[in-house]
Amino acid sequence: MGTATRTLCFGITTVLVSYFYLRWYPQSKSDLDAIEKQVAEVWNTDIKYPAKPFARLAVGTNADVDLIVSGVELLKKLMLAPGKEENHNSLTSLSDLQETFSFFFSKGRAAERIVTDPAVYKQIVKTVFDLEHVEQHIGGNAALMAMIISSLFPEAKVQFVGPVGPILQSLMPVNVSVPASSLMEQDEFHLIMEYKVGEEWGAVQAPVANRFICSHDESNLAMTMAETFFASLPTFDPDLVVLSGLHMLEGLPPDHFQARIDVLASGLTQLGPGVPVHLEFASMANAGCMKSILEKVLPQITSLGLNEQELAFTSQAMGGRHSEQLNQWEGQPPIHIMGDLVHWLLDTFGQSSSRPHSRLTRVHFHSLTFHVVGVHRSHWSNVVSATMAGTRIAGLQACDIQDFHPDSVDLRIPLEFQLHSGDQRRQFDAAHPAYSWSIGEFDFVFSPVLVCKNPIKTVGLGDAISATGLMFSQYSP
Repeated sequence: MGTATRTLCFGITTVLVSYFYLRWYPQSKSDLDAIEKQVAEVWNTDIKYPAKPFARLAVGTNADVDLIVSGVELLKKLMLAPGKEENHNSLTSLSDLQETFSFFFSKGRAAERIVTDPAVYKQIVKTVFDLEHVEQHIGGNAALMAMIISSLFPEAKVQFVGPVGPILQSLMPVNVSVPASSLMEQDEFHLIMEYKVGEEWGAVQAPVANRFICSHDESNLAMTMAETFFASLPTFDPDLVVLSGLHMLEGLPPDHFQARIDVLASGLTQLGPGVPVHLEFASMANAGCMKSILEKVLPQITSLGLNEQELAFTSQAMGGRHSEQLNQWEGQPPIHIMGDLVHWLLDTFGQSSSRPHSRLTRVHFHSLTFHVVGVHRSHWSNVVSATMAGTRIAGLQACDIQDFHPDSVDLRIPLEFQLHSGDQRRQFDAAHPAYSWSIGEFDFVFSPVLVCKNPIKTVGLGDAISATGLMFSQYSP
């Protein structure tokens, strides 16, 4: 290759690299800061409260006390020595705990396991309280949503029904009412065994900081508070019902699972059409269980909150849109595919002229980098503000800050994207960061997240997002 040819090739390569860089990324760090600052300013000026906000919220049913401890210290206190590394799908003994913790500790990977023997788990929890440093926090999606709503919207009256023991009762905010029927003699505990980067366990060093979670739920596992929850509603007279914990049922035998789903669906049918019901999903792995929830429960709820794993799994369980390619992407999910799946959920299970008896009229999808909210336009308004409010709280809570600073957050969406299949490619405009579109009877809104660079508060982040999006939404029966 001659000098002139090499020069020409180098020039073409430089042009192409520059083109794609400028197409997908801001021109400089100052431009990036300017974009993020502009997005935050738009949120501050354009987010509006609904004309008639929700005032009385009934929230249930999964709850526990999260016990946060040093994993290595706990194992030492249990007189367990470093040794074999083996991944057990469930834990039946202290030996299983040592081997499974060691397996994930050596890789620095997060994991969660159920302890099947109640006596073993009772011994572990008893030892936890002998440690010098133990943090106790509210746990469980439903309890976290009650806490978050009461904190962000103190004027709202919030009632929580779930398995509330003495410790959890002491941790609950004073403005969250817990009826006597919800109180239990003992708490449900989830154990979060944390470790730091470089921490040593025998001859192994943890490559990154992470956590190993184990639990043995009894009330949460079977949603035993479901009947209590529905029985409490007529007296409290809520204008919004918030539910979570269905994912816990996945561990039940199939016939027991179906029986509990039927109880839940029956309870939901007793609610009048004027009271919206929001269901918050959590991670599931059983396609049969997910299919049953989609078919029996979704038509009885009004609003659904879920992330990319949960949204993808709904399509896979039902053979829906993009189901064959949902495991192929890496990193953040493609915007247009998530937009398609939100529409698919509403179009398949939501209220429409062909399904007038379905109550589902709203889906709030949230991921690390962006959100998409889809609604039936006859029932929901203030959707743009609600979507932006959900994305705003994501960055603020993760960083544990009151306002955004350009050096604390990143805009991580591609600067050119499609909102749904068939949509033209769009250039991101920081002056108008929320994008709206309509398909048939449904309206959709997309908003990016300003992602926290060094997250501090990530527990309950999805619950905070969904709760905030709900509270900024206006519902019309």
